Amino acid sequence: MSVRRLQKIKGGSYIISLPSDWVRKMGLDVKAGLKVYEVYDGLKIRPPIKPNAEKAIELTDLDTTKYLIITYYMQGLDKIVVKSKSVIPLDVKKELRELQLQCYGLEVESETFDSISFKVNVALNNNITDSMKQFISKIGTLLNDTELLLENFNEEMRDDLLARISILNKDYRVLIRMIAVGVQRDDDINFNIYPKDLILFAVVMRDLGRFVTHLMLFLKEVKIEQSRAIISSFKLLREIFMLAVEMFISEDLSSMPRIREGFRLLERDAPKNEAGKELVRMGSYCVAIMDDAVNKSVRLYDFNFKGS
Repeated sequence: MSVRRLQKIKGGSYIISLPSDWVRKMGLDVKAGLKVYEVYDGLKIRPPIKPNAEKAIELTDLDTTKYLIITYYMQGLDKIVVKSKSVIPLDVKKELRELQLQCYGLEVESETFDSISFKVNVALNNNITDSMKQFISKIGTLLNDTELLLENFNEEMRDDLLARISILNKDYRVLIRMIAVGVQRDDDINFNIYPKDLILFAVVMRDLGRFVTHLMLFLKEVKIEQSRAIISSFKLLREIFMLAVEMFISEDLSSMPRIREGFRLLERDAPKNEAGKELVRMGSYCVAIMDDAVNKSVRLYDFNFKGS
């Protein structure tokens, strides 16, 4: 690393020399154009490279293909082509088309006998904090309504909650896509947050996603005859979840003792049936989110620049 002196030229602009080794490594010359754009902690300079936003999948195993399509969607690809060495059966094509219902903006662009092409047409914003707050708010509503279910259990309410979790998974996937695109194409989407924070946003999204998965499993496992006995443990879970996510957003660590105590009580008092085990698993992700918050609160640099 080298420190280079900023120089001022006529007209009020500033210039800085670039390392000759880097210029040669990039294959640049004196007429080359460079992208220069602002990021949270300074300026970034790089050649204007076009992203490789398309990928092909050879259709062998259907489940693997579906998994890859959703993963490629979340990792920021704009076009995904599924190819087969023979005619794709109608039932297989039907299942592939239904992936459009699981991912916002995933659309079938074209089909042939042996291929199906998807394009992604979804607008991403650059306010990752507000997007995560909205996601957390939806989880909070699910928890509130799950408590109502436990107080007055009926199958219609359970089915409604499970359907809403399925929709929430679409929100999860588009948030992961937002983070992946923001990391790789920060000239298009600039979150304007501390660089380490973006890593922790990805980590906390993983923990939130697993929390929602275990909430779904809890709803599938809990029985009407168990609902009254489990409601106090569920209320405790909801409390420590809300404390943990608020800690991540605010970086106020004062709730740490209550989250730790709440999880210990949950481990001790939750019923030992399958539904109770899912509560404890959800509680463990509340502790993980608390850890994410503590990590987010530590920064080595203060980028409050003079003149900003």
